[in-house]
Amino acid sequence: MKWRIPTVLTPDEILNKAFHASAKIRPSSQWEKTHPRSTYLKKIGAVSSIIQSKCSTYIKKFPSVNKLEVYQGDDVRKGIGNFYYDLFDLTFGIDHMKKSLGSLKWVVEKTQELESQHTKKLKRMVDSGEMEKLRASFYGRVSSVVKQVEKELKFLAKARETIRKLPHIDEDAIVVVVAGSPNVGKSSLINMISSGNSQIASYPFTTKGIFLGHITIDRKKLVLVDTPGLLDRPEIERNAIEKKASSAVHNLSSAVIFVLDPSETSGTALKTQESLVNQLKDELGNVPYIAIENKCDIKKRETENMQISCTTEEGMEHVMEWLTEIVRIADDLRPDDDNNDEPENE
Repeated sequence: MKWRIPTVLTPDEILNKAFHASAKIRPSSQWEKTHPRSTYLKKIGAVSSIIQSKCSTYIKKFPSVNKLEVYQGDDVRKGIGNFYYDLFDLTFGIDHMKKSLGSLKWVVEKTQELESQHTKKLKRMVDSGEMEKLRASFYGRVSSVVKQVEKELKFLAKARETIRKLPHIDEDAIVVVVAGSPNVGKSSLINMISSGNSQIASYPFTTKGIFLGHITIDRKKLVLVDTPGLLDRPEIERNAIEKKASSAVHNLSSAVIFVLDPSETSGTALKTQESLVNQLKDELGNVPYIAIENKCDIKKRETENMQISCTTEEGMEHVMEWLTEIVRIADDLRPDDDNNDEPENE
């Protein structure tokens, strides 16, 4: 998902644009010069239109919370929408965003109301001096309305910058989450498979990044996502970074690769790594997964887990075979859009 949100202006910037446009309006004919009501109506209309347009654009361009809240069931992954929902909630707060966007809707409605009130009075006036006073009254009242949402506009400006920095994952991509303890080789695995099509996308407010690899298998887009290192502890004890990683595992996954380091050169005991894998397996439900042991050039065990080395590339062909099977399974499970009789969400 990718959102193209315009720069969020301050109240003064919005008002300056509106008043500047209004100041450009001049009588277009001799009749309008002698009958100024038309010009004053245009000035009030221009100010109202720009304020409403700016606020309405922000409401439209920010992510729709309702669209992010996709269907959740016991037997289906929650989806990319829920991943971004969780990510927004952790980084700046979904409720805060909803409240701030709601305040902009109030500005639109209040501006419409003030415009209607002042234009009705204006249409009954004949004295240009009274018209000028009414215009000034409208400008003052609408300025007060816009300035009341200064905090909300500042929040939305920061939220916009956060959203711009988040990792972009296509809605139609098949997503494979690569999970495991820190430094076990998750990014190395993705970098090798992605053949140079990998990237680092930073999480705002953290020192951690999310590593994305993009590949194509059987003409299907597949994204490999390396979550920040998860620690071996319950969900309730995880910090914000770890919760984002957990959200990725739960909400993004078409499949999950668990990476283990039996050499323990990562700094985490193998027993602790295996405990984490077992914990996450229980949380996955029906999502397919595989456990891969990296660094087999250093230590190879007799185990059911796939053995690979990101240093020597040993076992890479087996990883690609597994990913190809995942693409086939995911493709079979996708709904046929031509035969989908479900109504679209409003």
